[in-house]
Amino acid sequence: MKPMDIDDLKSNWKHAEIGNKDRNELAAITNIQNHPQLKSIRVKLVLEVVLLIIFLATYNNMFDGADKPLWANITLFAAVLCYILTDVIGYLTLKNPVQGDNLKSSLHLFYQKLNRIRLFSLVSSFLFGLAVLLFFATAFTEYRYIKFTVLFIILLIMIYLLHRNWTARTKQIKTASMEFKGADDDA
Repeated sequence: MKPMDIDDLKSNWKHAEIGNKDRNELAAITNIQNHPQLKSIRVKLVLEVVLLIIFLATYNNMFDGADKPLWANITLFAAVLCYILTDVIGYLTLKNPVQGDNLKSSLHLFYQKLNRIRLFSLVSSFLFGLAVLLFFATAFTEYRYIKFTVLFIILLIMIYLLHRNWTARTKQIKTASMEFKGADDDA
């Protein structure tokens, strides 16, 4: 199959049927609330919150929370709340990306907010993982330090993967923001 040349492309464009959309249809299409990624983020958020609340409601009985030190219980509870709060703030930030007076300032503000959310997400995920690890490490008896070290290394790897995921998410926003900055420098 030969590649399409520019004349073929122009011809196809002219013969393409372009449907007319009214204002309501265009508003529905461009509304961020209808974005499929935002819907999947909302489902993830609700699922995580429900599972973490179930965990908090049952960990005392299922994992002998009453037998653990008080500091381990408080740390675990605080880390779960911090993790949930970070998820909710991240969702609300993604739900309302337009904040500036124009596209350039809005994009710049959105990128700054995403960077803060990324930092909060990394810190809260690390604290949550560490709190879970410390909670369960109180029960380690044999090979305590080896088990803790292995699990801590796994936690660090997971945080690194989360960092890479966030970097990939924000790369497009950063690129677009830099293109605006470059356009201003050229003017």
